[in-house]
Amino acid sequence: MCLHCLGDESTQVSPEGPRRHHPSEVDEKQSIYKRIQAMQNLRKEKRKLDKRFAKPSPIPEPGLLWT
Repeated sequence: MCLHCLGDESTQVSPEGPRRHHPSEVDEKQSIYKRIQAMQNLRKEKRKLDKRFAKPSPIPEPGLLWT
């Protein structure tokens, strides 16, 4: 007897919807996402540092130095 012939109610053997991921797939996706986030943060930090050190620091006037 097949599953489709059990009655008037339509039962789905494998309903279409979000499939459950294997735990290792989820961990792999999370680690990839974390690596991407870390690389983006490094790029932002590098940009900030490049802007900060691109301009030479102003040379103080000789009269303002206390020795």
